[in-house]
Amino acid sequence: MRNRYMEYVLIESQSREPDPTKPDDFPMTEGQIRMANRIKTEMGMVAVRSGQRNIKVEMSDDYYVYAKIPANTKKKGVLSVMFMAHLDVTPEVDTNHAAARPVVHQNYDGGDIILRNDSVLSPNTPRGAHLKDLVGKTIVTGDGVALNGADCKTGCAILVTLFERIAYAGKDFEHGDIYFCFSQNEDVGLAAMRMEMSYLDKVPDILIDVDGGDYGKFSVANFTAEGRTYLIKGNSVHASNAKTNGYADARTAMAYFIGQLPPEVHPSNSEGHQGYIHCYASNMLNDGNDYRISFRIRYFDKADSARFAGYFNKAVNRTLTAFPNVDIVLEKSGLQYDNIAHTMHPQTAPVILAAAKKTGIKMEPEELRAGTTGAMMVAAGLPLPGAACIYSGQQAEHSPFEWACIEELLDLTNLCQEIVAQIYKL
Repeated sequence: MRNRYMEYVLIESQSREPDPTKPDDFPMTEGQIRMANRIKTEMGMVAVRSGQRNIKVEMSDDYYVYAKIPANTKKKGVLSVMFMAHLDVTPEVDTNHAAARPVVHQNYDGGDIILRNDSVLSPNTPRGAHLKDLVGKTIVTGDGVALNGADCKTGCAILVTLFERIAYAGKDFEHGDIYFCFSQNEDVGLAAMRMEMSYLDKVPDILIDVDGGDYGKFSVANFTAEGRTYLIKGNSVHASNAKTNGYADARTAMAYFIGQLPPEVHPSNSEGHQGYIHCYASNMLNDGNDYRISFRIRYFDKADSARFAGYFNKAVNRTLTAFPNVDIVLEKSGLQYDNIAHTMHPQTAPVILAAAKKTGIKMEPEELRAGTTGAMMVAAGLPLPGAACIYSGQQAEHSPFEWACIEELLDLTNLCQEIVAQIYKL
């Protein structure tokens, strides 16, 4: 497991943000392609060496990797399951490193871990708090500058190991149909965009997304997420003759627009099931004449979708009234991910809890103020059930402090295998 995980980390598979002016843009980096080829080759070799000729491993034109281990039982009515992880890592952390250099800390002593750039990963901070539970274990970190890739190289390592175990077990481990999907561009919100159901010979009954970052937790619900991008268009006019020449001050209009949104729906005022609107990016265009602003909209309650849309409509109308020379264009608007609770198979949580009890692994349900690959699949209208997202061993994700524990990845592989066993017992 250690070698597999570290080899995945050494493949720098950062995705990049799509071009907002191109609705069908699906960017693909060389590292993502390398990661896909590595996983496909590795699983293909397992399929051949196991002697099970009916195992399928395929890669799509968009570098998604799909696999299936067919049922090996005569028992009728066994539910099928699909496990998911993603091959890309976030572009949020900018780095000039060609690859994150993994560092192994064997027999962890419970103290601070000094990284290569002299930064500290401490068990006394939120990003390192789980280290307190892992004294004596094998910890893999990055160098404190580049991404380690724990999100979601941990899930990839777990699922390839699970695939390997079940393939080699053969008839010694009875099970129903087991599917695997390794997606791309999850960290830029596009995991569902090029998911192809044609690679699955049927719709799996239960979905498990191995990509969670909360220790001992799995999701049973999550935010619905929408995204909006506005273009505020202006012009260049000397300020002294601004009124006469119809000055359209896009920058001031942008600030006014953002200020029209109620502060009570800002993320800093949101908790629990409360939704929010977040302006997370603004970009100057055309030498400062135009500005693009991007918003995240999140909510559990479906009624908030219409309420928040109303806030945006008022903001547009008030801004156009205050600054009649500017033009405001809604460039992009749409559902990014949806609540998995609406379509999750009713046996999903019970089999996870039963497997956790059998393996002695902490695993509790939670409602996420976040989104997952499975939530993206639901939003895309794919005929898939809502996927529970289970803890994958990734810690301090989306930061240079990303880390994982190798023994924990093995424990989570045991958990996934036991989930298959519990599904078989239903």
